[in-house]
Amino acid sequence: MTPLDLKSREEWEIILGPFARNVRMTTCLMDAAGNPLFCLVDRYPLCETIRSNAEATTFICSQTNAAMLAVVKKSLKPEIDACEIGLLRVVVPVIRDGVVIGQVAACGLASEDEEAETFLAAKHLGVPEERVHELLRSTPAGSEEDLGLLAQRLFDELNRV
Repeated sequence: MTPLDLKSREEWEIILGPFARNVRMTTCLMDAAGNPLFCLVDRYPLCETIRSNAEATTFICSQTNAAMLAVVKKSLKPEIDACEIGLLRVVVPVIRDGVVIGQVAACGLASEDEEAETFLAAKHLGVPEERVHELLRSTPAGSEEDLGLLAQRLFDELNRV
């Protein structure tokens, strides 16, 4: 079972559109294995650059996604963390009968509290660190506290029985 067995893509887009706007991040509906079913994409230039580079995507995005998915499958609660370079990521599980059948994942904000790891980003992108700084300047910052409130609100909406 996936989230698309519960609601149509159009219904999910109606639910996830406001969430994506409020968190100001690319938001994806994923299956229980972490495979994207669809994304509401409005990536910032740094994330777009990362996503266009397979090595960088694997190191920066995929590892974090797998680790966070493992956490939410055990906790059955939303999780907020940073990717390998310090950009914020939110994972909200979609649960049916006590089992995670999917997730909503949003990522790409800079943290108000932590600096991004520009050296690591530059290394995996194969670009000068100054280029990463340039890309990061157009990435808005957010707080884990604010994201936590939005994630909990979405979690409650998605997992009402």
